[in-house]
Amino acid sequence: MNSKTLALIAAIVFALACGGPKKPPPAQIDFIMDFTAASKLAAELDRPMIIDFFTDWCKWCDSLDANTYVDSLVIGMSVDIVFVKINAEVDTGLAGSFGISGYPTIVITRPDGSEIDRIWGYLGPIEFYNQVQLYLQGKETLDDYLTRLEDEPENAEYLSIIAEKYTSRGRFPEALRCYDKIIVLDPDNDEGRKIKALESAYDVKSRAGDYAGAIETCRRIAGEFPESEYSENAEAMIAYFTGRNGDNEQALKLYREYLKKYPRGENAEWVKKRAADLEDSK
Repeated sequence: MNSKTLALIAAIVFALACGGPKKPPPAQIDFIMDFTAASKLAAELDRPMIIDFFTDWCKWCDSLDANTYVDSLVIGMSVDIVFVKINAEVDTGLAGSFGISGYPTIVITRPDGSEIDRIWGYLGPIEFYNQVQLYLQGKETLDDYLTRLEDEPENAEYLSIIAEKYTSRGRFPEALRCYDKIIVLDPDNDEGRKIKALESAYDVKSRAGDYAGAIETCRRIAGEFPESEYSENAEAMIAYFTGRNGDNEQALKLYREYLKKYPRGENAEWVKKRAADLEDSK
């Protein structure tokens, strides 16, 4: 047996030991736009799914496409993960079943379609990759933090993270209960957690369509913390939620009062635009 034959046999043995020649990484992510087909493929290949719920008007969805999904680190993940894209305003039923309440929302699932956790909002490629890897290991998921909370039931940081995870799932009552607990843990705002919890709470109430409740919480912020930056923002939001609640005339009045009180306020330009829109609609 000559040296060339021996070298060929050695190469074949090495390739077999390593599972055969490896395929080159893909040049891009081939998203599947059909959830049923993606679910079937994930089950057949025993691979998790990454489901990106987007809308045509979402600028951060565009940023994911332009920055994150074109990165080689993220593209490489598509070798072992089924990537799916769903327009939430087209497939409203699927978006509703996943409790999608903001965009972009990226749901990571097991091969059987059950949710592991989700990314709510934009992440750059490295952060996106690392977060998905942690989720696949069962770390930093909702279940992980709920388990941690059992050992430390008064950990305000855990409660805040859990509340945000509930909000991203459209589970608003559970989120509000977490914020209520944070408020009880910091009744005098000594740690600055109460005011942040109140601000998050009015956001949750508005997402749930409870604009009256959102207004009440904003008024509480303005009343309890009148000298804070949160108060200025709360007053602007009171006007906004008043309009969302159907009273445009009162909303316009409140916008004008805000501008008189905070002519150079952080929200002044946004308030001017909202007020102008209401005036034009008369």
